[in-house]
Amino acid sequence: MQASRMFEMLYMLLEREKMTAPELAKKLEVSVRTVYRDAQALSEAGVPVYAERGKGGGISILPSYKLSKSMLSEAERRSILAALQAATQSGAEDESVLRKLRAFFGAGDFDWVQIDFADWSGAQDHDVALLKEAILSGRVLTFDYYGESGEKTERRACPLRLWFKGQAWYLRAYCLTRCAVRTFKLSRLKRPRVIPGEFPPEALSARAEDVPDAHRPEPETVHLRMLADACMAYRVYDDFFEDAITRREDGSFLIDMRFPPGAWIASIILSYGAHAQVLEPPELREEISKAAENLLARYNT
Repeated sequence: MQASRMFEMLYMLLEREKMTAPELAKKLEVSVRTVYRDAQALSEAGVPVYAERGKGGGISILPSYKLSKSMLSEAERRSILAALQAATQSGAEDESVLRKLRAFFGAGDFDWVQIDFADWSGAQDHDVALLKEAILSGRVLTFDYYGESGEKTERRACPLRLWFKGQAWYLRAYCLTRCAVRTFKLSRLKRPRVIPGEFPPEALSARAEDVPDAHRPEPETVHLRMLADACMAYRVYDDFFEDAITRREDGSFLIDMRFPPGAWIASIILSYGAHAQVLEPPELREEISKAAENLLARYNT
């Protein structure tokens, strides 16, 4: 544990060259006394770390110090390269950085993941590089956004992070239009561009503290019981968790789960056509029945 903590301290100092003991103590979740003890241990091990007390002091490392690759295990090198390769695939990092680090570690090429923000048609291809640069450099964005109702609004926002949740990518941002942190689904976010402007204090605070879902209360849920025909197997395992699915003797499926209320669940069930039947709740059965009647009426006119 101590060795792991000292390596973490070393990496932070390599990044910033100097940090105060209270800063390090907070980051490492230890006491200031422990920070000074670890700094002394690093110094005794030959790492040029030294402490300066008084105003303007802190724990420092010589700027000329370079981390030797021998300080990382083979597993740690693979982990670093794997993470960097994923970042390169997503467009969040330049491939030249990955090549240099592979050469430094003496590792060969390997591709373990492929990330593509475009849809299968190729029509939906967001400028991830623009979003990445705006997030890292603290630049304000403007874009058109389509809400669940289909209404288009123009938004000005301070981007915080890209976020993958469930089966979709989102942009977490402090919305200057709504004066609050909002989550924007990338597939509905159109024509993003950087505009002049600075992050207000509220956005800077959100960037430092925002963690999606960290403090979100448990959502209200509704109990769903539904039958699906055997021919819909390819959809059932895409749309529902495995522990919510029971395969029946005739090959059909019983889905038993809780879900957040909203129009989205009705649209999913309707996409099964005649191959699904809602058992509960009765309100959802009524909603599906009315939707089917409206559909039939439209085709009968």
